[in-house]
Amino acid sequence: MRPTVDLKEEHKAVKLMLRILDGMCTNIESGKSVEQEHLDGLIEFMRVFVDRCHHTKEEAYLFPEMEKAGISGSGELIASLKKEHEEARQYVNRIEKAASEKGNREFSAIVENSRAYIQLLNPHIEKEDNKLFPMADTHLSETVQKDLLERFEAVEIEIIGPGKHEEFHRWLHAMRDIYIKPK
Repeated sequence: MRPTVDLKEEHKAVKLMLRILDGMCTNIESGKSVEQEHLDGLIEFMRVFVDRCHHTKEEAYLFPEMEKAGISGSGELIASLKKEHEEARQYVNRIEKAASEKGNREFSAIVENSRAYIQLLNPHIEKEDNKLFPMADTHLSETVQKDLLERFEAVEIEIIGPGKHEEFHRWLHAMRDIYIKPK
């Protein structure tokens, strides 16, 4: 398996989370309740799965290897992606602040920042899947790719903990059934 396949698989979970977040926003906008524990779980997913796991794999390992390889056209793209990661962190901070006001959640701020987060991450994921990852697949040696996979596995174990990835997937599927309406 290539490291980009691992990252694309994680993107599927992130896209599902974005659809759940959109469903939560729709509930809030239509006056339906959103459980505090659901918001807390979503914030944990954004902080741990998206940022500490997924973005760490990219920022600490994939991006530096691509920069070291001197892949034509990757520098500007990587700079742009790093900037978007930072913007995403700012939205998550604002969502968490608005959601943590005990008994006085700031629903408009939750929705506003959640919608902005969704609008940022959907095209961000497309850029990575369709531009960055093909560059990595083409230009990084098999040895580098194997090393990246080992480092990615270490991130899973050392940073988020054994079994946490699977726990997040179970949680996402439970939230999907609550917040995503079948078409």
